[in-house]
Amino acid sequence: MNTLDKAAIGLLFLMVFSIFYSLFLLSVSSIAFSAIALYKYFSDKPKTAWKGFAPFGALILIFILTFISGINSEDLTHWLRHLRLKVPFLFIPIAFYLQRELVSKEFYKISLSFFLLAIASSFQIVYQVFDVDSILLLIKKGQTFSTPVDHIKYSIYIAFAIIIGLVHFVEKRNELPNWLKPILSIGSIYLFVILHLLAVRSGLAVFYISMFFILLRYAVQYKQRVLYAALAILMLAPFIAYKTIPTFNKKIEYMIYDLRMFQKGEGGNLSDSGRMYSYKVGWDIVKSYPILGTGIGDLKAVCKEKYKSLFGKDLEKYPHNQYLFILAGSGIVGLLLFLIGMCYPIFYFRKKQDSEFFAIWLIFIVSFLVENTLERSYSISFFLLFLLGGMCKMDQNHSNEEIVSNPQSR
Repeated sequence: MNTLDKAAIGLLFLMVFSIFYSLFLLSVSSIAFSAIALYKYFSDKPKTAWKGFAPFGALILIFILTFISGINSEDLTHWLRHLRLKVPFLFIPIAFYLQRELVSKEFYKISLSFFLLAIASSFQIVYQVFDVDSILLLIKKGQTFSTPVDHIKYSIYIAFAIIIGLVHFVEKRNELPNWLKPILSIGSIYLFVILHLLAVRSGLAVFYISMFFILLRYAVQYKQRVLYAALAILMLAPFIAYKTIPTFNKKIEYMIYDLRMFQKGEGGNLSDSGRMYSYKVGWDIVKSYPILGTGIGDLKAVCKEKYKSLFGKDLEKYPHNQYLFILAGSGIVGLLLFLIGMCYPIFYFRKKQDSEFFAIWLIFIVSFLVENTLERSYSISFFLLFLLGGMCKMDQNHSNEEIVSNPQSR
């Protein structure tokens, strides 16, 4: 491995660290990684072939739909802000494709480093647990633990780490070094407890929905009764957590109270009520602007108008749902482009797809139901790093199998 390749891999590990701790380093490492990829491309002879670029390039549609939405956006300042936020969708898929062979070799270590960093970062949660009374009081007020990044994003990171740890353990159990097996198994259980201590609904929803479909996939694939038993245990887990984890218990009670207040029209600024208000506002916008949406640039102003007219509230929050956000801002046209961009990679790799890639893709698809995940820099980098990294591994596995089946293609 030459110096540039070592630097590129080092930057990917820096991205993993920065996802938890530094937006500045996250931007720097993403730009530097892309710069190295482009430098290598233009300095190499012969040039890289673009035959398999389609699944990587599909993600560029997310930038394109944001760009197109400027056509019917009067507020160009907000449109440019969203466009700037989506610039990584334009150049990072190209960078990963150009470096796909290198990334595929190191992707296992990259995903493992995320798992280990999730464990390390959670120690500050454990420290706070010792002050149980203060934490329970915060939860009663709709607040939660102090976390390295926003608690919603962090809970999704923890859910992601648990699933990736379990998939690695199940898929590669016979290939793993002996010292790593207990780390993956015990670490996944530990993070499962942390997820329920945090008791953030977005992370819990992502974990349970994603894990259900992953276990179902395993059950159909391997036809073992133990996997159906695991599905049953998964469905019982929330009830056990409710009885045994005080923070989870209090969060459920708060959620029930919050929803009752919403039904009475007294939700105010409570968290679940706010989410439900955002859904109603988003859906009302979709009904008013079904084809092209409001234009991303004008969406915030239209949200503010709808909050005022529907609920008499002076708010301008976006819908807490990525699909609804795109429908409201870019209409049916934008949503179709988004779904093509998201679903084409899983379709492209449908015959050679492994459980890890399916798990990564599924986690993000589910997260879009509970958050507008791709409207924040941290989440965009998290999304691109792991989805594109998974594509690199799938692409190289596919290429290697083609070489084995057709030696003349060497």
